[in-house]
Amino acid sequence: MAMGSQQLADDYGQIKDTLELYPNISVVKTEGQPPDNYEIEYRLRGYTKTSDGSVTIAQSHRIRISLPFGYPHFAPIAKPLTPIFHPDFDPAAIRIADHWQQNPSLPDLVLHIGEMISGSAYNLEEPFNQEAADWYQDHQNQLPLDSLSIADIEEPTADLDSLVDDTFASLGLENDDFLEPEKPVGPADIAHIHDLIAENKIFSAQKLLADLPETVDFPDREELQQKIGKILRKTDQLFKLAEQLEDMGKLDEALEVADNLLAIAVDAPGAESLRSRIQQSFLLAQPAGGGTKKKEERTENRPEIAKKPPRPFSPPKIPVHWKFPRIDLSYKPIVVLILILGIGIGAISLYFKDQNAFSQSQAHLLKGQLLIDKKEFDTALDTLELAQKALANLTILRYRKQSLDQEIEKLLTSSDLQEGLKGRVLYQGQYIPSSKATRLNELAVLTSQAQDLAGQNKVAEALTIYRQALKHATEHNLEKQLVTIKENIQSLELRHTLSLAEKAEQEKNWNKAAEAYRKALQLSGKIKTLGTANDITHRLTAATFRHELDQSKKAFVQSQWQETIKFLEHAQEVITANPDVVTNREQQDLRRLLVNSRLYLMLSTAREAYEQRNWDLAIEHYQNALALLADESVNTENTLGESLAKIEITLLMVKIAKIQDKVLVAEENGDKKAILAHSRETLQMINNSRFAQDPALKKVTLKINEKVKKVQEQLVLDEKIAWLEEHYDEIFRANYPTFQGSKLVKPKAVFLRNIGKNPVFTLTCFELSLGSSSKLELNYMFNTDTGKWSVYNGQ
Repeated sequence: MAMGSQQLADDYGQIKDTLELYPNISVVKTEGQPPDNYEIEYRLRGYTKTSDGSVTIAQSHRIRISLPFGYPHFAPIAKPLTPIFHPDFDPAAIRIADHWQQNPSLPDLVLHIGEMISGSAYNLEEPFNQEAADWYQDHQNQLPLDSLSIADIEEPTADLDSLVDDTFASLGLENDDFLEPEKPVGPADIAHIHDLIAENKIFSAQKLLADLPETVDFPDREELQQKIGKILRKTDQLFKLAEQLEDMGKLDEALEVADNLLAIAVDAPGAESLRSRIQQSFLLAQPAGGGTKKKEERTENRPEIAKKPPRPFSPPKIPVHWKFPRIDLSYKPIVVLILILGIGIGAISLYFKDQNAFSQSQAHLLKGQLLIDKKEFDTALDTLELAQKALANLTILRYRKQSLDQEIEKLLTSSDLQEGLKGRVLYQGQYIPSSKATRLNELAVLTSQAQDLAGQNKVAEALTIYRQALKHATEHNLEKQLVTIKENIQSLELRHTLSLAEKAEQEKNWNKAAEAYRKALQLSGKIKTLGTANDITHRLTAATFRHELDQSKKAFVQSQWQETIKFLEHAQEVITANPDVVTNREQQDLRRLLVNSRLYLMLSTAREAYEQRNWDLAIEHYQNALALLADESVNTENTLGESLAKIEITLLMVKIAKIQDKVLVAEENGDKKAILAHSRETLQMINNSRFAQDPALKKVTLKINEKVKKVQEQLVLDEKIAWLEEHYDEIFRANYPTFQGSKLVKPKAVFLRNIGKNPVFTLTCFELSLGSSSKLELNYMFNTDTGKWSVYNGQ
């Protein structure tokens, strides 16, 4: 498996393991084998914007994460699939580059986006969405809306079965060619990579370099990796720039960037199609005469002709001295028509006048409502009175006056406005003086900040904010709130003192620890809900246990098995003397997580030993893993057959690999008997196992049987060749009597071919006679039925 594919496979496995502990995040869709595109669903409270422009809270969100070519050197591309209102989100992208640069981990990125959605993480400097940044700035006291929570560990059977990877597959032992020796890497391979770089075939060079095993080292490997990585980052930048220029309609500039991209990486995926697409768009945009641009420039430079406003209609003025002519009866229809038109024009004029007044009244009504919401009550009253006044002179549209007038009157007589004019506002269901409401809001902000800090275990900072809240409540006589604040301060002081005691114990500063516990006992006397000193001791024990358990889960997510085991063993020590201070479920969680961590440590250590071809160490750890699962099955009465079977067959394959390593050594030394012995040992091992009928092992058996057959045939031929070379003298003298007085030397027998089932050999030697030499040759055949030799004359 190439390095790139292995990276994707490892990331996919880590994401699955991580999200098992976070039930409010799930992968709903993947693309690629292994996946390079993820669709993730977050069931978290986060802001969104509705179609009417209002900001609300949604419970579910989806995003897409795509892994580009060159990953992980290039950051993933994240895009929201549902509308998310956040400073770092826009419809096409999520800002993650800074986070990736500091922590290039795909599972951590998935969690980080969840923190962004819930409002735990956001950037107000140079935001993607300025409107969202302003909103977050104004509502910081309400953030975060939600938090990521680690799930309880599942029941033992399902948990262990699901946690044990198919190590057999991950080792690559299912491949038909795993028994073959690793292909050597020579100077020609390195030179080919240099040639590809010289030809600007960067992506091909990167793939070949990535395919080289890590064990292969050569002087400029790191330099090549850095050079290729630098060019890959440049190609990604140019690709994105070309697409941006294309979207902006700057096709000539986009075409130039695409050319630059192909100049530095001629084999960049998608680059050629990108350039063709841009070039086609560029040609289509050009007019036949090439004059579009000039025409646009002439249009842009043409001075705008000022438009005259329409002249209002006014009836023609009749001079005083003018006298109406006598109207002939034939003109009466015309006069009547003129009168009707005049009446119609007047009615239309009145309609537009009423419509304008009605619209003004509606506008004042809406503005009045907004002013009440903003608590600008005096201005709201004036605005609503203007709304009523605008309705007073309606003529044609009087029928529409009543409903609007009722809405205005409803606002004028509303409790919010009437109480607001008296300087009172609604606070938690009661109208109180606005000054007191302001103080209560200020107090609520302080207590909310303190609660958040306490929830983040920042006890000292929380105490500082609570004391500010206490001072604020005391100065403004907020007696009801004072009681709660004092209780919270006492509780946090005790918590802070206990944390100092725990820290002193960890530092083995026993005097300081004793002093802190004495202070904790004094504080406990003021807090009725905490009970006696024994209760405090139990609470300290439980808090320590849960802290260790939480730390172990975090270490487990990051695949830090030894750290996880250390935390869990410490947690077990804490509750050994007082097991009743925690729930049975928590104790079961500890045991299950401890078993899983030890199992994973054994499997990962075995995997590393296998990759280093340290067969004995790998076998030892796989056997330890089997023993651990067997003990767990007995202790919990759970069926772990699937997990045991996976590890057993993996152990068998490692043992086979160990023996096949000996076979390879024997092949290099030409020791055919050793090859046969080791191969038969492997076959016996497979036949004695309960996996003999497994498809993968049947393939291995077939391959080894073929090898055994070939080696056996070669051994038979070798025996025949040895016999011929040993008896060459008598063979030649028997078949060539004329050479009786000559000296025959340097015999050599070579297998020629099979005639039916009888092998034919060519036997040669040199005749030395009277100071000269000549080569003698004879074809000799062995009859397998009779066991006799004879000269073969080709018939």
